[in-house]
Amino acid sequence: MNELDSYQKNLVQFLKKKFCSPHKINGEEVSRNEYADKSEISRGTFTRLKKGEGYDVPTSTIFKLCKFEDIKVVDFYMEFDAYLEEKDAEAKK
Repeated sequence: MNELDSYQKNLVQFLKKKFCSPHKINGEEVSRNEYADKSEISRGTFTRLKKGEGYDVPTSTIFKLCKFEDIKVVDFYMEFDAYLEEKDAEAKK
């Protein structure tokens, strides 16, 4: 697996963990369809995130998720970077 493929795979795993496991709005678990409708992100996008591999996540999706969840995009990427460092540390054990 090349570096870009690995990055994309990790990004999808992170998005799935952060936003889709389970879907929550204001701390309450909701269906994927309700989350998709309220976040204005297509259900198909959530299906691709759930499947995981081979999905190149558009910047617009990250922006919409951050806006919906009231997270600064820079904070999202800082958290993703920490996630990558943690995975890298685990892999070196």
